[in-house]
Amino acid sequence: MADKLREKNQYNLLKSKYGSIGNPDTTDTTEFLTNIHKDTISSLAHHSQLLLYNSIVLNQHPHLLKQELIKKINKTNASKN
Repeated sequence: MADKLREKNQYNLLKSKYGSIGNPDTTDTTEFLTNIHKDTISSLAHHSQLLLYNSIVLNQHPHLLKQELIKKINKTNASKN
């Protein structure tokens, strides 16, 4: 019984830290993959070194690339609703 309670508390802690882990009833893989996709794009947009690396690879200015990535996040959110 204590193990189940500990697991539930740990799950709630992780859910409060990372909103994209879903809920216990999440079995839809598309929802999970959408969350992972949004998290990846968000990381690329908000970490300066990753943004700089990708801007060099794509031969774009970092600010323009950041704007494009944020638009992708918003587009993903709009299609979900």
